[in-house]
Amino acid sequence: MIPILRYILLSLLVICLSGQASLFSQPVQTDNAVVELISEQKTIQPGQPFWVGIKMDIRENWYVYYRNPGDSGMPMMVEWLHDKDFQIGEIQWPTPLWIDVTGGLTSYGYKEQILFMMEAAAPADLVPGESYILKAEADWLICEDICIPEYADLELTLQVTDTDVEYHEEWLPLFAETRENLPVILDYWHASAAFEENTATLTLTNKAFDIPEYSGIRYFAKQQGEIENGAVQPFTIDGNTITMQLQKSAYKTGELDLLWGLIYSPLGWDDSGNIKSMIVDVTVAADAGIAGNISSMPVFSARFLMILAFAFIGGMILNLMPCVFPIISIKVMNFMQMAGHKPRLVRLHGLVFGLGVLLSFLALAGLLLALRAGGQELGWGFQLQTPAFIAFMTFLMFGLGLSLMGVFDIGNSLIHVAGKADTGTGMSGSFFSGILATVLATPCTAPFMGTALGVAITLPAATALFIFASLGIGMAAPYVLLSSFPVLMKYMPKPGAWMETFKQALAFPLFATAIWLIWVFGQQTGVNGLTRLLIGLLFLSMGIWILYRWKAFDISAGTRMLSRGMVTILVLGGFLFSAVTPPANIQHEAGISVSYGIEWQDFSNELVNRHRADGKNVFIDFTADWCITCKANERVAFSSTRVKERFEELGFEMVKADWTSRNPEITRALASFGRNGVPLYVIYSNELDEPVILPELLTPGIVLNALAQLSPSQDLTQAEI
Repeated sequence: MIPILRYILLSLLVICLSGQASLFSQPVQTDNAVVELISEQKTIQPGQPFWVGIKMDIRENWYVYYRNPGDSGMPMMVEWLHDKDFQIGEIQWPTPLWIDVTGGLTSYGYKEQILFMMEAAAPADLVPGESYILKAEADWLICEDICIPEYADLELTLQVTDTDVEYHEEWLPLFAETRENLPVILDYWHASAAFEENTATLTLTNKAFDIPEYSGIRYFAKQQGEIENGAVQPFTIDGNTITMQLQKSAYKTGELDLLWGLIYSPLGWDDSGNIKSMIVDVTVAADAGIAGNISSMPVFSARFLMILAFAFIGGMILNLMPCVFPIISIKVMNFMQMAGHKPRLVRLHGLVFGLGVLLSFLALAGLLLALRAGGQELGWGFQLQTPAFIAFMTFLMFGLGLSLMGVFDIGNSLIHVAGKADTGTGMSGSFFSGILATVLATPCTAPFMGTALGVAITLPAATALFIFASLGIGMAAPYVLLSSFPVLMKYMPKPGAWMETFKQALAFPLFATAIWLIWVFGQQTGVNGLTRLLIGLLFLSMGIWILYRWKAFDISAGTRMLSRGMVTILVLGGFLFSAVTPPANIQHEAGISVSYGIEWQDFSNELVNRHRADGKNVFIDFTADWCITCKANERVAFSSTRVKERFEELGFEMVKADWTSRNPEITRALASFGRNGVPLYVIYSNELDEPVILPELLTPGIVLNALAQLSPSQDLTQAEI
C-alpha cells in the first residue's frame, strides 16, 4: 500500500505543479538578458482589459533602448502571433537613462531590469474555465562596448474566468513601480517654447506651489533627430518659472516646430516630489524678429513677397509639365476656335478659365490645411493617394477621350461642358477646364514651387492661402494674357476643317493620361484592384454604348427612361465597384526594390539614422508613382551608367521614400526639409556639414556635381556624364 500511496501522491504533486505552471510564462535566456512575458493578473475576464509586459533582466553593464534610442540604436519591437483577437496597445515607455557612449555619442535606454508594459483587452468570446496562450516575438538591440541584436519567442498562459480576477502577487510590485516611472501630464505646469537660430527655449511655469531649487533636469525627445542628445541642457529658475535651452540636432533640417517628449527631475514635478517625469507636448513659436524664421513671417514683408514670386513662377512652369498637357492642349484648341469671335468673348473665356484654376487651387489648399489641422499628415497631391479619386479621374479622362473622338456627345453633361467653349453657353466649359488643369497639376512639383509649398504649410491658414493663390494665378496667367490681348490672337492658326482632326488627335493624350492613372491605381491596389478598375471602365463603355445606340432610334419615353436607368446603373455601379477597392499593403521582398539597376531600400527614419550612425553616405529619393516629374528624373538621371558607378564608388546606401499611398512618416520627413510634395532628393554624408538637397528637375550632370562635393579631387567633366 505504501508504494502505491507514494505513487498517487507523487502523481497528484506533478499534476498540481503542471497546472500551476500553466499560469506562468517561461523565461527565455539569451546571451545578455533573461526575458519573460508576464501579466499583472493570473486570470482574465472576457472582453475586459488587463496589463501584460515584457520583463527583461539585463546583464551587468549592458543596456537596451528607449523609444528614441538617441544617437544610435533600436528600441524593442514586438510582434504578436497568437490566434485570438486580443487588442494589445503600444509599449508604455518608462523614463530612460542618459547613457554616455564611446565616440562622444549619447544613448537613451535602460539597465539592470525593465518592464515594457502594454494594456491588453481580451476578446469577448473567450470561454470561462479555459486557458489561453498569448504568443509574441520580441526583437531588441542590447549593447555594452558592442551592440548585439537579440530576439525571443515568448508565451504566456492565462486562465479565463467569469468571477473576480486574481492578481499575480509576484508581479504586482513591478507593474506598480513601472507605472510610477511613466511620464504623466500635469495640468498645473504650463509649457511654451520659442526657436532662435539653432536653439529651442522651453519655458515651464507653475502657479500651484512654490517650486524647489531644481537640479539634474533632463529633456528626452520622443523622436530621433530633433535635438542634440548629448548636448548640455542649461536652465535657469526665476520664481516659479524654469527656462531651459535645447540644441537642435545637426540632422534636423529646417526649424524645430514641436517639442514632444518628457522632462525628468530627481526632485519630482508635483508638490510631494513623487512624479519624476512629466510629458511635454508644445508647439514651438518662432520669434518674429528672428531673420530666417518662416512660421512668423509677416505678410508683405520682402521675404514673403519673394515666396509669392516663387509660387507665381512655379505655377507658370506647371503649364510645361506633362501631367497638365492634355487639358491645356484642349484649351489651346478652344482659343484657336474662338479666333474669329469678338475679342470680348475671348477675353471672358480666358478670365473664366483663370478663375477655375484659382478657385481650384484655393479649394484644394483649404481642404489640405483643414485636414492637417484635424491631425491628418498630408501633403500636396494628397488626393492622388486615394484610390477612389484615381478611379474618378480615370473615368473622367477616358470619357473625355471618347467624347473628343466623336464616340458620343452628352448635351450639357460634364464631359461636354469640359470641351465646349466656342459659344457663350461654354463659359462653364472654360471654368471646368481650369478645374481639371489644376487637379492634374497636383502630382507635379515644378521648380520654385516646392519651396513655396513647404513654406505655405508652416504658415497660418489665412496667410498660406496667399501662396496657393499665387500658384493658381501663375498657372492661369499665360491663358488670361493670351485672351486679354487680341493682337496676340493673330499668331494663332486660323480655324478650319483641320480643327476636327486636331480635336480627335487630342483624345490620345487623354487616353495616355488614363493609362497612367490606371497604372498608378494598380500600384496602390495591386493586380486585383487594377482588374476591378478595368471592369469599371468596361461598364462605363457599355453604358455609353447603350445610351447612344438606343438614342439613334425613335424610342418611346418609357424606353428612353429605362435605357437611361440602365446607363446610370452601369456607369455608377462600375465606378463604385472600382472606387471601393482598398489600398493594398504591397511590400518589397526584404524591403528592397530594383530600378534602373539600383537597389533601393524602403524608407524609414530608423533605417536612415542607422546608416548615418554607421558613417555611411545616404541618398534619399522622395517619389511617388503618380508623380510624372519623379519618373522623368529617374529615367534621365538614374539610368546613367556614370551616376550609378559614382554611387557605388562612394558607398551610398540608396533609400526610396515611396509616397504613392499615404505614409505619415514620409510626410513628416518631407516637412522636416521644408517641403510638402515630391520630388525631393537628399544627400547625407559625414563629409558634409548639412544635407544637400538637389533640384526638382535632375540631370546626370546635376547629380554628379553634387556627388563631387564628397570627392573634390576628382574632376568630373561633361564627357564623363
